[in-house]
Amino acid sequence: MKEKKLTTENYKGTRDFFPADMKIRNYLFSVMKKVVRSYGYEEYDGPMIESLDLYRAKTGEEIVGKQIYNFIDKGGREVAIRPEMTPTVARMVASKLRDLPRPIRWFSIPNLWRYEQPGHGRLREHWQLNVDLFGVTHHYAELEILSLACDILFAFGASRDSFRVKVSHRALLDEFFKEGLALRSDQSHEVSKILDKKNKITNEEYISLVNKTIPENPGAVEKINQFLISKISDLSNIPGLKQETISTLTDLFKDLESIGLGDMVDFDPSVVRGFDYYTGFIFEIFDTSPANKRSLYGGGRYDNLIGLFSNDELSGTGFGLGDVTLLNFLQTHNLLPSLSNENTVFIPLLDSAHFLLCQSMATKLRNAGIAVDLSLTSQKMGKQLSYAEKKGYRWILLQGEEEIAKKTVSLKDMLNRTQEESSFENALEKISIELTK
Repeated sequence: MKEKKLTTENYKGTRDFFPADMKIRNYLFSVMKKVVRSYGYEEYDGPMIESLDLYRAKTGEEIVGKQIYNFIDKGGREVAIRPEMTPTVARMVASKLRDLPRPIRWFSIPNLWRYEQPGHGRLREHWQLNVDLFGVTHHYAELEILSLACDILFAFGASRDSFRVKVSHRALLDEFFKEGLALRSDQSHEVSKILDKKNKITNEEYISLVNKTIPENPGAVEKINQFLISKISDLSNIPGLKQETISTLTDLFKDLESIGLGDMVDFDPSVVRGFDYYTGFIFEIFDTSPANKRSLYGGGRYDNLIGLFSNDELSGTGFGLGDVTLLNFLQTHNLLPSLSNENTVFIPLLDSAHFLLCQSMATKLRNAGIAVDLSLTSQKMGKQLSYAEKKGYRWILLQGEEEIAKKTVSLKDMLNRTQEESSFENALEKISIELTK
């Protein structure tokens, strides 16, 4: 009886990153890192596994109850694979709070896990750029975060009309629920969860859930709907909203206009965000393409997060951008560049006796900062040329019997379909000049 072989399929909701996929992932990471570092943010990282209590305290109920990967470790402790990074960064900042100069600008691109149904733009495992700014209570922090969030997409070549930023304020919702609808805190929490998933359910389901949650308030759906379509100019007419909150919104949008983002940012009170720790401004960035009309990423202000670890207070503002939704956006708008191997030099081996000569050339090229694929097997030239073409290499550096006798090399440019014979030094110089263009 033959031994049953293991499946080659990966775990559902995860991805295998073959070399071509890694090129794309590394490209995404490199562009994101370049932009956030240009704003003065420093990179950090944390453990993949945290105490489950960390997420029970500050992460949304849906994630902790249904989506988190948790288990009991060998020491009997309840632990979880991180579903998000914000609780971890809050813990880390709190542990070094007295030593860190403020404002604190940190970023990371962690690997995150959630047990959910995989679909378009949503997997069980993904990488996510997390950007956090601590120590600034003024809305200038939001200006920087929103500007940075837009600049990331611009750096990938996105046009101004390919995405929209929608902004609201968590206090608006809290004030409306408490004063305008007279809801208890537990009811407010439940209704906010319903609003967060409103666009993912039918209107009938939405109405049913609201009425079931607050049956004593039969006119609530109409009032909520009116609130959700409000403009900033309408807010003064909505019962329960404080003028201070309205003024905060007005000031932010005035400054967004001044820094050139006014035409890209909309006030939208239907933006809720599912995490429980948001306390101030919240925002979502949406793809405008009909082929990918969805939220790409978002964030907001969380002023009370480090209170879980410390009696000190520290305001925070940030966002998270997942690699899956980013890739979908770039593919939808044809913004992914060609990530080929064209800058690599291939050195074929025609005779095993010449291997050390080829190795010497490869070493000199690598020392000059040039990538080299050196053949380790002597084969016919045609087969090695075919290999180089399949790999997408631009340069082929050849030293056969004739070139060895004349102390020269032949350099074949696969892009321009040219070939010339010269000294090795001249060939190296030509490659270096071409790579700097």
